Amino acid sequence: MSAEAREALSAGGGLSAGGALSAGGGLSAGGALSAALSAASGLKRLFDAAGHRLYLVGGVVREAVAGRFLTGADLDCTTDARPATVRRIVSDAATSVWTQGERFGTVGCVVDGRAFEITTHRAEHYERQSRKPVVAFGDDVVQDLARRDFTVNAMAVDTADGALIDPYGGRDDLVAGVLRTPLDPAVSFGDDPLRMLRAARFVAGHGLAPEDALVGAVKAMGDRLDIVAVERVRDEFEKLLLLDDPSEGFRFLFLTGLIGRVVGDLARRDPAEVARIAAAVDAEPAPRWASLFVRHSAEAAAACLRRLRCPNALVSSSAALIAARARLAETGSTRPDVRRLVASCPAPVDAALAFSVAVAAACGQPSDRLLDFAGALAELRRIEDVDRPTLPVDGDEVMAVLGLDPGPDVGRALAFLRERAFQEGPPSRAEAVEALQRWRATDYCAGP
Repeated sequence: MSAEAREALSAGGGLSAGGALSAGGGLSAGGALSAALSAASGLKRLFDAAGHRLYLVGGVVREAVAGRFLTGADLDCTTDARPATVRRIVSDAATSVWTQGERFGTVGCVVDGRAFEITTHRAEHYERQSRKPVVAFGDDVVQDLARRDFTVNAMAVDTADGALIDPYGGRDDLVAGVLRTPLDPAVSFGDDPLRMLRAARFVAGHGLAPEDALVGAVKAMGDRLDIVAVERVRDEFEKLLLLDDPSEGFRFLFLTGLIGRVVGDLARRDPAEVARIAAAVDAEPAPRWASLFVRHSAEAAAACLRRLRCPNALVSSSAALIAARARLAETGSTRPDVRRLVASCPAPVDAALAFSVAVAAACGQPSDRLLDFAGALAELRRIEDVDRPTLPVDGDEVMAVLGLDPGPDVGRALAFLRERAFQEGPPSRAEAVEALQRWRATDYCAGP
């Protein structure tokens, strides 16, 4: 949260002393929280009719208390209704219902064009050696909030009257810029060890400083992250990685030693450098993941990503950027150099250039060679279609021109034409035929 937002929030606007939405201040009836309540009004009526309470909870409340409401955001809710009852309540009015998380208490649906995730009040924790959360349902929203990850997420709004339920001081922590857990951090992180990693994202993404007790618990309990499925760890880490500036989150991970549990290959790196390079490249999965491994070969980077069970497409595209950066570092800016690299670049050349220039800047390395290549590429694009190099003849035509049978000599002839195109530019068909005939007469060494 920005300093300006904290100042406005600490001034007392938006919430009355009793915790309800006030008539004046930052969160008036037309403010962010009112907008969230309005968005949930159709769903509220369904639960009212069924005799169950419905609460907005989590990120939507946190952002609304801070004076923000994203009109397209999904809304998280909690209720005393059990999952089967939730499904029954929404079934007639919802245009879509998904139940993949029902055994963990969550039913998703679209009502009035808005997506909701509705979770029964619950307590969630891990058994000592289990990778699966154990869920117990409850009837008390305050008890449910106690099992949330951080106090800034442990606030709810009763859709019946707009009252803010904040038993653990989440609003005050937003004002103070503090990251705390509702319960003792050892209890909260014991319930779900992934919260230790999530803390890094909240430190970086919301400008919250972790309290000393939280930091100490992560240092002491880091090994508990080992029981969490690798895919969940990877997905949570990627959310940090894709922030505009993940620097403070990386600082937290290195400070607590958690980085060694997430991406062990980074544990000996300078955390400031890791964060600086990540923040410099485009905030897309492939360049951000690749940025972590710029000291690795493409093959070593791919092996690291596979250990994190990254999707094959992400492994390939990230490793390709690293390989392309190495190629660009060795390539000149003559027209033959440019044509040859564009034709064989492991990654799309513009993406590879952007990645390489950003990494060079972040590492304090010269980028003159890269900029010269980029300038030569731009100039070449003005006069020829360098990005889609094609030959005007194919293998069949080569055989017809040279009187060859299928075999390796056809490949040699095509390779000759490709190299000629790199050196002199794309030929016309007549030029290609003439070049093949000269090649046959002077360089072709096979028998007649």
